[in-house]
Parts: sequence; C-alpha cells; structure tokens
Amino acid sequence: MLVLIQDKYPSPLFMTSIKFVILLILVQILPYKLLYAQFINLQLTVESEISTTVEQNLNFGELTTNTGLKYIELGDLNMGVFSIRAYHTQTLFLELDVPEFMVNANPAITDSIPIELNLAYNNSGQNDPARSTTLINNRGFVDVRPNNTRSDGEYWKQLYLYVYGVIEIGNIQNGDYYADIILNINYD
Repeated sequence: MLVLIQDKYPSPLFMTSIKFVILLILVQILPYKLLYAQFINLQLTVESEISTTVEQNLNFGELTTNTGLKYIELGDLNMGVFSIRAYHTQTLFLELDVPEFMVNANPAITDSIPIELNLAYNNSGQNDPARSTTLINNRGFVDVRPNNTRSDGEYWKQLYLYVYGVIEIGNIQNGDYYADIILNINYD
C-alpha cells in the first residue's frame, strides 16, 4: 500500500521554483512600470531681461517764430541719450517712430512744426557718440556685444542710443508744441 504524506509546507525545491517564476515575471513587468515613472515633462520659460534708462532728454529749447531750421547734431549737448542694459549675447531690434509734425498743445491751434529725427547706437559699452553708428530709416538689428569681440567675463553690457535731428520753425502761433516719439526695443 502506498501512503502519500502531504506536508503542511511546500518543499524547498517547490518554493525555489515559485520564487524563480515570480522573479521572472517581475523582471519582465517591472522595467516597463519604472520606465513610465521616469518621464518628467519639464517646461521652462526664461525671459531675458533688459532695462532702459533715459540719460538725457532731447531738448530743442525755447524757440522764436520764423527762426527756421534748428539742428541738434549727433554729439550735441541737447541730443537725447538712452542706455540699455542687456545680456551680452542678445540681439535687439530698435525702431524709432517719429511723426512728421509736432502739434500745439492747444487743440484750437492748427499750426505744426515739421520734425525729423535720427537714431544712432554705440555698443562698445562707452557713452561716446563719436563711436556710434546711425540706423538707416531709424530701425534695425543691433548686437549688444560688438561683432568679433570676445566675452570679457561680463554678462551684462551697456548699449547707448542717441536721438538727434532737426525741426523747422515757421510762421506759427506761440505755445507748447509736442509729438509722441516712440522708441521700440524688441529682444530675443
């Protein structure tokens, strides 16, 4: 007669086999689970910073009727001067929007003063109009750091802008004349 004795506990060989099968299943499944857990969707938006300062206002001063042309040349004490502090690798697009005429502050007076302004820049880091370059049609791309120069370890650079030009004072009524002149600075 054959008697089978069944242990309460499985044999060590059987347990080893089960452990091996479970390990194989985990090895097959676990990498896929971990793989999905490793993905991180990270989005950063880093805005470049620039700052502008009005160093000196453009000032034609007080003028008399019928005095004709009044010039402010590049380098004159009354020209407008702006400084821009920007990251050294940035390229700026500069544009000076100038209306054709200045108008009287009193809306009842229809007289106007023709105005023509120019924009020049100096990206050497020095406020020196003699080293500036005039922008054609008062617009263009400008590198903050001049071409063909190495970085000196300074990451922030100064760029200077100069506004100068001419107005013509004809036979107009006395009063305050103004124009909205807009300097647009776009950067990448």
